[in-house]
Amino acid sequence: MHILSRYFLGLLAFALSSTKALAVDVNAGDYTALPAGTNVAAWYQQYSHADRFNADGAPDNRRDTSLKSNISILRLIHFMDIGGMTVDPQILLPFGHVYNARIAGQSLGSASGLADPIIGATFWLVNQPAAGASGRYFGITPLLYLPWGSYDKHDTLNLGENRFKGDLQLGWVEPLWGKVSMELYGDAVAYGHNDDAGIGNQTLKQDATYQLQGNLRYDFNPAQRVALGYSTSTGGKQYLDGSYTGQKTEVQQVRAEFQQMVGRTVQLSAQLTHDINVVGGFQEDVGVNLRALLLF
Repeated sequence: MHILSRYFLGLLAFALSSTKALAVDVNAGDYTALPAGTNVAAWYQQYSHADRFNADGAPDNRRDTSLKSNISILRLIHFMDIGGMTVDPQILLPFGHVYNARIAGQSLGSASGLADPIIGATFWLVNQPAAGASGRYFGITPLLYLPWGSYDKHDTLNLGENRFKGDLQLGWVEPLWGKVSMELYGDAVAYGHNDDAGIGNQTLKQDATYQLQGNLRYDFNPAQRVALGYSTSTGGKQYLDGSYTGQKTEVQQVRAEFQQMVGRTVQLSAQLTHDINVVGGFQEDVGVNLRALLLF
């Protein structure tokens, strides 16, 4: 594998594999609108392991191929009322470590530090907490990724992407029957240009990514719930100086989650994920997402 391919598979594929769970992916109950004046501090710990790499149009690389990541996220949220509408301005600060990265025996090194911070807010157009076991909600969430993460074009792997990203997410929560509810989410992600990519002053451009997520949720009681979920993403083709790199964001994933309140102000959550199909990037064999959430 020559040096240019190494940078393609490292810099470009890493941007797809390690950042896909930082903000766009949701947990069960994320679109519950809390009362104005409520603050939330959440700590996420996300571990994933990939053992297959696929470049679009090329055979799978399974032999001596892996990517491991251990990512933490601090998320701060404040709920407020604006003209009778519940709004929750928030900030997410991701950081962590990516290691044991290799494709067909070619080492891609490791990376650690700060990833790109994210700011945004959900605006609830429907807010009916008394409907069913889950409440009925519909919200719109614009998110902006700021290019402040750790980035060096001379490194094969980077946690920062050196570009702005915008994500528009829609979320709908609907009670079905008894304690069973449905959650549906749709995302459209637009990417700015990285004009310091590759092995020189090359420009990385990327098509928009579109994602659909769904949860079938069962609330045992107000303090305990489980959810089974599915996510599918498409689009996101990457181009380096106009040439398609073989990287995109075609991912299908299944999920299972359990949440438990501890007292009145702390919620603990554990989620398992598995990619069932990936084209144009690393395929995650197993992901473990833990979250501790404090209400105050």
